[in-house]
Amino acid sequence: MDRVETPCRRICRQDPDAGFCVGCGRTVREVFMWFDMTEEARAAVTAALPVRLASLPSDRRAAGSK
Repeated sequence: MDRVETPCRRICRQDPDAGFCVGCGRTVREVFMWFDMTEEARAAVTAALPVRLASLPSDRRAAGSK
């Protein structure tokens, strides 16, 4: 399996209502545990990020995210 790189976009702002970062979509725990996760766990988190970010109302999305 290829190495799963960090999805960090350097827009580190946790949305308190959503419970994840508006830049990358990860929870605080996922951010801090990222380098200790297995590649499979990283891939699973990465796969969930687009859905999480899309669930944010447009006025709470980070600039440039979809």
